[in-house]
Amino acid sequence: MLLTWVDGHDLELALPQLDQCEQYRLGREAGKILRRIHSIQIPPDEFPKETKIPKKILQLGKYIESEHRIQDNETAIQFINQNIHKIWSKPPVYQHGDFHPGNLILTPENKIGVIDFNRWEIGDPYEEFYKLESFGTDVSTLYCIGQIDAYFDDDVPGDFWNILAVYVAHAALYSIKWAERFGQTEIENMVRICKKSFEHYNNFENSVPNWYQK
Repeated sequence: MLLTWVDGHDLELALPQLDQCEQYRLGREAGKILRRIHSIQIPPDEFPKETKIPKKILQLGKYIESEHRIQDNETAIQFINQNIHKIWSKPPVYQHGDFHPGNLILTPENKIGVIDFNRWEIGDPYEEFYKLESFGTDVSTLYCIGQIDAYFDDDVPGDFWNILAVYVAHAALYSIKWAERFGQTEIENMVRICKKSFEHYNNFENSVPNWYQK
């Protein structure tokens, strides 16, 4: 890949230092950038021949069989199993693959620069948003709201929330199993994120997280 250099500061570190209006504004800018990335036309011969549904089911099974299951996870597991068919219902797009404040730069002109494209792939556009729950809400919920609002031109479709909740529930659980290779500290961090997600989604009884407000 040939990339340009981006001067500035890690947005993840910069956001908490900014006022609320600026956090939301930068979220909106990021949402517009993400929409532009997703608008790049995919050549027909590059379209995926399969969805990620079998992979997600396999990953959930690995979590269920692991020794690091958390308490009261049955509702989330049931929610995933009952709704996993909803993912990959949108036309595939080029994904950044890891789009959240930790991979964005605040430039000296107060603009957003995007870095770390090494996880790019072709897939469900809505999958791109679950990292907001994992890594964005700790930094700025206003940024997260702005990214979602601007991506959809302030008209967020209902099915977005239903599909996003599936991705969030799956990531909340499987990330604990994924973290095992990195040691106890990372496992504990993923458990913390998982419990946070359970709280935001009322143990996945709700499809819209409690931090999202118009």
